[in-house]
Amino acid sequence: MMKRAVSILAGLLLAACGGNVRTTEMVQYDFGNPGGNWSGSRIPIAAVDVQAASWLSGPAMHFRLAYAEPFRRQSYVESRWAAPPGELLEAFLKRRIVFAQPDNMGTGCRLQLVLDELEQRFDDPQSSQMVLEVHALLTPLRGTEILSRRAFAIRKATATGAARGGVAAAGDAAQALAGDLGRWLDEIGRERPAIVERCRT
Repeated sequence: MMKRAVSILAGLLLAACGGNVRTTEMVQYDFGNPGGNWSGSRIPIAAVDVQAASWLSGPAMHFRLAYAEPFRRQSYVESRWAAPPGELLEAFLKRRIVFAQPDNMGTGCRLQLVLDELEQRFDDPQSSQMVLEVHALLTPLRGTEILSRRAFAIRKATATGAARGGVAAAGDAAQALAGDLGRWLDEIGRERPAIVERCRT
């Protein structure tokens, strides 16, 4: 009888403790809605592919305390990207570039991007900026010939030092990258008309 009473009491204590356990819900983010008009109309783009450096292969949201530990990459505990950032950037740019072309008929060239960096960098305890670095290749839709290439480095200040501030700045950086890509393609179109014809056939 005593053993049974002890067992019941132990069960009640475990249930009470379990009821008081607080679980933290993981918050997931993406780059938001890619609004705006696509400006790179000189060269039709049929596809956008984004690969990422190995340290960006997961959904972790990275930050760096450059003022204190400049060689240490850290990640937020309770915040994550909804997918690896390379996938998010690819989806964002496809909607912003490929699907925004009114006369998109499946013809055009391919934008191949490598995401080299995406991190929230703190230069001091009170301020941070989102760092987005990619290098881009313009290639035919089929084949590996490189028609043109360029590297892009974008910095966007964050409104707050928390993860949410970094997310908003990452969305701004993705928008800025789309604009820079459009201006780059228009520059190619003006200076190298043979590439325009190559992409239209």
